[in-house]
Amino acid sequence: MNGSGRADAAAVAGEHRAALDALAADLSGGTPRDDGSWRPVVDAALVRPGDPAYDDARTVWNGAVEAYPAAVAYAGDEDDVVRVVEMARGTGLGVAVRSGGHSVAGASTCDGGLVLDCSRLTGVEVDPEAGAATVKPGATLGDVDGATRAHGLATPLGVVPDTGATGLTLGGGTGYLTRAHGLACDRLTRIDLVTADGERVTASDDANPDLFRALRGGGGNFGVAVELAFDLVDLDHGVATCDAWYRFGDDAHAAGLLRAYRDLLADADRGTNVSPYAAVVPEGEGFPADAVGDLALCFLGVHAGDPDRGEAELRPYRRLDDDALLADRAERMDYLDLQSLLADGSPQGDRYYWKSVTVPALTDDLVDLTVERMRSMPGDRDTVVVWPLGGAVADLEPDETAIPARGERDVVLNFEASWTDPAADDAHVGWARGSVAAVREVVDGPELPNFAGTETGEAAARAVFGDNHGWLRDVKTAWDPEDVFGPSGRLSPWPQSR
Repeated sequence: MNGSGRADAAAVAGEHRAALDALAADLSGGTPRDDGSWRPVVDAALVRPGDPAYDDARTVWNGAVEAYPAAVAYAGDEDDVVRVVEMARGTGLGVAVRSGGHSVAGASTCDGGLVLDCSRLTGVEVDPEAGAATVKPGATLGDVDGATRAHGLATPLGVVPDTGATGLTLGGGTGYLTRAHGLACDRLTRIDLVTADGERVTASDDANPDLFRALRGGGGNFGVAVELAFDLVDLDHGVATCDAWYRFGDDAHAAGLLRAYRDLLADADRGTNVSPYAAVVPEGEGFPADAVGDLALCFLGVHAGDPDRGEAELRPYRRLDDDALLADRAERMDYLDLQSLLADGSPQGDRYYWKSVTVPALTDDLVDLTVERMRSMPGDRDTVVVWPLGGAVADLEPDETAIPARGERDVVLNFEASWTDPAADDAHVGWARGSVAAVREVVDGPELPNFAGTETGEAAARAVFGDNHGWLRDVKTAWDPEDVFGPSGRLSPWPQSR
């Protein structure tokens, strides 16, 4: 427990007691969401240090992120969102917007500021005739998938169902449908936003287009998204999947598997999404006993199209080396079952640090480096994931959204550390940071916003947004010149003297 952090938050709350009292009296608060997930159920509209519910209210998914806000305000409607933003602007307290609380970087909380919790603003409406959906900020991926799948429709999202849909989408959003249909933010047609001055505005191709361009991948830097509109895709069938595990073997063997994958990816149709990853062989049915505890190189694949074609497209990834094959799982799955496949893989309260770098191609040098970083993982739950881009992601130019990793960027290398012991923080974080630094010695590239570590400031912003950084900072200055939403993003406004 961080006593000084708690005391500092209490001091800030005491300094602004009158404003917080007024806010508490005005908030409707809505109905607490009890969805059986890790999120604590808090029966209050405003929670401050010293309140019995304070520790529950400040809890986020990543146990490595421990922050002490001056207050947590729960919005029951859009008017509450406006009230919180206006209070924050009037007092100079920054706002961290929390929808799902799943931000690995900790952007959904802050020290000494206001957390605006939108988890009670749930709701997904689907118009099957138009192939469209509107999503409120408290909806999770599971909420969106369930509502759209009921009509044989879907939109590309992430892979963990209790993640907040809004935060994931505003940060780009990669998933099993990415190559077929784009990033999550690519399917947006409209965003309704509460800005730093409390104004409600619409951003789309026709209304505030620069803001719309920035919001698609630019995160929570510009305001509070109170409704997202998506253009959906048809998905009225099951999907072909595979998960093939191979003995890692020596470095030359593992590198050979990755080179074979690279060659297959070069000719893959855009419906094919196969991600190699490193894992330790677990005990359990389907794995040979003599391999338990050994390092494996695995290939998780999904095909978004016709399942007959999908099975044919995925089959070569299951036959990379028959002699080294440890487990071969291939089945047709309902899309909802697929989206729940990793539901229990990242428990709340464990510690996480994820960092990425996008690269033009998986060159021989990068293959060898990836194998070395897999071999040097400090813990059994750490992994390196090679996530394919291209396909529909490359249909947009690098400056059409905030995400510059388009066109020539074929894959993203994700270095994902997961552990439980705080004493091991330096080892796991150092491994992930060192891995990205090593890749950048071979070839540089932007990070994905949702996989960009916990670093803040302009250097971190440039590492994510690359050549888009300048115009994004222009948009930030236009819409949030006082940096009210500073805790929710990496961008800062230009200095007023500029």
